Amino acid sequence: MKRSQEMSLRHLEIAEYLIGKICSGQYAVNEKIPSENELCRQFNVNRNTVRLAVGRLTNLGWVTPIHGKGCYVNQIPEPIVYVLSSKTRFSENMKKQGLAHSSQLIDWHKANATEGEQKSLGLVDTDLVYRLEILRCIDQKPVSITTTIIPEQEVPLFEEHLTNFQSLYQILIEHYQIHPVRAKSSFQASLASLKDAELLDLPENVPILQIESMMNHPAGTPLEYSVARIRGDMHKCLVEF
Repeated sequence: MKRSQEMSLRHLEIAEYLIGKICSGQYAVNEKIPSENELCRQFNVNRNTVRLAVGRLTNLGWVTPIHGKGCYVNQIPEPIVYVLSSKTRFSENMKKQGLAHSSQLIDWHKANATEGEQKSLGLVDTDLVYRLEILRCIDQKPVSITTTIIPEQEVPLFEEHLTNFQSLYQILIEHYQIHPVRAKSSFQASLASLKDAELLDLPENVPILQIESMMNHPAGTPLEYSVARIRGDMHKCLVEF
């Protein structure tokens, strides 16, 4: 069993080795990495193990295979800094970094609050909430999906402001004079659902960072509950106090 486990991990070792060579600049952008035959000889493994290793690099975006020619190193962009603070706003965050960005409302509906939403937002069974699915892009690349829940009583006739949606907080500030304040956030790494993976154009086995947050009014009463799913290969989080 131990021998079998060691063999099953060999492709991870080879993949890590190749990533290290790319990061150090030994394999430059647009340069071809060693062929399958070369890697088989170097690591004394069979072709299937090497293909698993190269497949992992391909899925993670490090290389692109070209039929009949080999695999070439991709340009890996610097991770985007995702700042979390008491008054974080996606739009302002991206503007400060000089990044072109957009937000797209891909779905919304109004319904009774679930038990969990009632507990988080201090609601009762009969209270209605707006649920929004927001896809956010940077340089036209999808980077996150956020499910946002806001009580109807906080934003009456909210649907009237969703037709030309650009920014959730812009609507809250301009039409309701609401200035949300982050009360808490929890982080969890996980794999994306099939739907989220498709929307985010996410390579296979790339994790997402799920951020569950509560936003309050400045006075401290609950306002918004959200769950953001962020591409783990394109972000690093900075928590400011």
